Amino acid sequence: MVRKHWFIALGVVLALGSTACSSGDDNGGSSGSSGGATGSSATGGTTGGEGTPVAATVKDFAVAASPASVPAGAVTFTVTNDGPSTHEFVVFKTDLAPDGLPLTAEGDTVDEEGEGLEAVDEIEDIEAGTSPTLTVDLDAGSYVLICNITGHYDAGMHTAFTVT
Repeated sequence: MVRKHWFIALGVVLALGSTACSSGDDNGGSSGSSGGATGSSATGGTTGGEGTPVAATVKDFAVAASPASVPAGAVTFTVTNDGPSTHEFVVFKTDLAPDGLPLTAEGDTVDEEGEGLEAVDEIEDIEAGTSPTLTVDLDAGSYVLICNITGHYDAGMHTAFTVT
């Protein structure tokens, strides 16, 4: 009898632990540096879910978003990497021009904590031919969407994005 209760208790603990550790994202369970979307941001970012849809494209060497302006609230970016290289998709809230973001001391990437930037969220390591999604809650304002892999921003991988 005691052994049966122990197995039931163990099952409950394992079930609760499994629920607490799941990411709850719609990116195949991957988050952060493995290529999925990160789960939080300064403006309340989330992964998965529903929001105003935006089709974004990253490719050598351009970033595009359609539409380029959306209403404030949840926004779901479907980011297609038209390749051929691996790219990333970073969302910044900023009043700076898309080609005027602060660079690191090395000068080959954007300083994601630089003056005038508020990092919102990102998808890292987007392989060519894939289309991960990122849903973030965006306040009204000006944003810049970039690829921040070494040399890509400077090669033109950035675009303005507006939230009204």
